[in-house]
Amino acid sequence: MEYKTLTDLFSGRLFKIPDYQRGYAWETKQLTDFVEDLDALVSDNTRGRMRHYTGTIVTYQAPDKPVETYGVTKKLEIVDVVDGQQRLTTATLYLSVIIRRLLQRGQTAFEAETTTYLFAGPLAKVRLNNSTGDFFLDLLKTGRANNQALSPHETRLQHACSVFEQHLNKKLQATATDVGTAYLKQLFHAITSQLVFTYYTISEECEIGMTFELMNSRGKKLTDFELLKNYLMHWTSRNVDEAERTALTSLVNKCWKNAYVNLGACDGDEDQCLRIAWTLHCNHTPKNWAGYAGFKEAPYMPLRGLSDTRSGEVRRFIESFVEGLAVISKHYAQIYTATPGHEVTEQESLWLSKIHRVGNIANFLPLMVAGRLAREANHVTEAEYIALLKALECYAYRVFVYEGKRSNAGSTNFYRWAKELFEREQSITNITSWAWALVENYSPTSSFLETVAKPFGWYHHRRLLNYTLFEYELHLLETEGKKPLPVLSWDDLSDTTLEHIYPQTPDERSHWKTVWDEISAETYLHDIGNLVLTLNNSNYRNFDFDRKKGVAGQRTPCYAASDIRQERNVAGYADWTPTEVVERREEMITWIIDRWSVPPKAKVNAPPEAAFEDDDE
Repeated sequence: MEYKTLTDLFSGRLFKIPDYQRGYAWETKQLTDFVEDLDALVSDNTRGRMRHYTGTIVTYQAPDKPVETYGVTKKLEIVDVVDGQQRLTTATLYLSVIIRRLLQRGQTAFEAETTTYLFAGPLAKVRLNNSTGDFFLDLLKTGRANNQALSPHETRLQHACSVFEQHLNKKLQATATDVGTAYLKQLFHAITSQLVFTYYTISEECEIGMTFELMNSRGKKLTDFELLKNYLMHWTSRNVDEAERTALTSLVNKCWKNAYVNLGACDGDEDQCLRIAWTLHCNHTPKNWAGYAGFKEAPYMPLRGLSDTRSGEVRRFIESFVEGLAVISKHYAQIYTATPGHEVTEQESLWLSKIHRVGNIANFLPLMVAGRLAREANHVTEAEYIALLKALECYAYRVFVYEGKRSNAGSTNFYRWAKELFEREQSITNITSWAWALVENYSPTSSFLETVAKPFGWYHHRRLLNYTLFEYELHLLETEGKKPLPVLSWDDLSDTTLEHIYPQTPDERSHWKTVWDEISAETYLHDIGNLVLTLNNSNYRNFDFDRKKGVAGQRTPCYAASDIRQERNVAGYADWTPTEVVERREEMITWIIDRWSVPPKAKVNAPPEAAFEDDDE
């Protein structure tokens, strides 16, 4: 172990971030801390002698000690960054911004520093992973990327560059040119010579797991996902013979790389994906989820005290688990993107999108992944899988948004069924049947029919209202034979896209006051019968119905000329009195009951225990 400055680190080395590592993760808080630490060095230590301990850099060097040659004789050792990639990447990026500012001020001597810290020939001295290498190289060269940031890692890199640029703008704008140049030189010195890193190299790849959990750096907190990967490396170094160690280490690295690629594609939650794998491979009970620490327990992957037989069992479990995690991450990503394509059918995309919109999808993720795995293995049909999604969408609507049950209602059951489906202990048909029964358990049909039949303040239950009206728009489009793509997208919905037909503040001299009494206004103002989606809320204001209604072909915004079908339907009424509201609400309630009732042909059976498990989270 050695203490090194950035100058020491870049002397004779190239740094590669392995593909199995996470991508760039620092956000505003970590960047601000970094900038403030450097400014403190500049302001508190004008002689440049103060040092600031920044954290640890751990690298792995392959046994054959690969090198890269550029120029005539220049050779640089290639090392993989095991720990400290966030600090190293951030320092290099900030350094590129500082050098660029100095060159703009005519400090041409700093041109030579680019080959010391930033570039080896046409490439960067720090080579990023997860397909962000070219993006990062562009930032180092010019401060901007040649392509739009597409991934979360690229977005964070671009944000870091912006933070540094904005900070320097603020510091330099009120200072004289010579003072500003002196500050930039001091800042350059602070980064290259006053930041101190604990540095050491490991010679065996499987040893990298020993570093992560033991490090106490200031960087962004490691996720359970990252900690588990490195624990597995450590477990391998302690319990697998050298002859077989490389194979297991390579398998873990390959599977984690695939998982990172899949999660990056959907900007997914690493720990959420890991919990799905835990549910399917380890334990379905929510109260037994302890994050990364749970995997170290005796039934799964304990570190010490293993007999040869038990060690072999754990190794086989690790192999099965990491391969399963990579596959699970693929299905997780496809569920989250819900984009129709080679592995996501049009019907699946349709119902996944609905479940995303209605909310609380986390309760269903293990079960949906298990369903996709079973479909992929041809254990269930596409129709059986879609039937499950329809039941889950109805459950989410009735239980979460209509009844307002807590967000984990039913999760214990869904997690258990996921594991049973994954292990082929239960059929997807039975589980779908139980899902319908669980709808009845939390939202009895008799109560649903009774409450929905009465007017109430739908406007104050915004997710319920938005989702219902959005689905109603899709229904109207389908009824007309249109492709169900409404003009107003789900992401556009807000307070300004909701229209009270009878307005909230009608003028005392308006026609409204002649056809509406106070009791009717209080009863129906915020009820669904008096509400539509719109793109023209600000244009309608509290005008009379005739003006809001308008005529087809009219240029100014009106219901009759709207591309939103529910507005156009309202334009079919001659006037808008409580009678028309009741007529429209009855039509909509009939549709709601049909849309979110247990299908008459659905087989609804309670599970074998004849009772559902209580949720305990």
